[in-house]
Amino acid sequence: MTRPMRRALRGAVLAAAALTVTAPQAFAATTTQQTLGAPPAGYVRDQSFHGTAAACQTAGRAGITQSTWTAYFCHQALPFTPFQELYVKK
Repeated sequence: MTRPMRRALRGAVLAAAALTVTAPQAFAATTTQQTLGAPPAGYVRDQSFHGTAAACQTAGRAGITQSTWTAYFCHQALPFTPFQELYVKK
């Protein structure tokens, strides 16, 4: 086995190990949602928000501070994208 092949094999093993470690959290997050695209009872999607996870948290806290809504949560719309959707409870 050549050196490049050993490096590629080592990288593949490390990538598989990383996926195995992170997979339970990914599956746990999807089981809380009833159906794809449907928010939990009492929450509605804030149509005016478009941004990343940090911006979503900031907008959610600002809405609670301003008494615009009572609760919020941020949901990653699509896998492998940095964008989040803001769901609020009025």
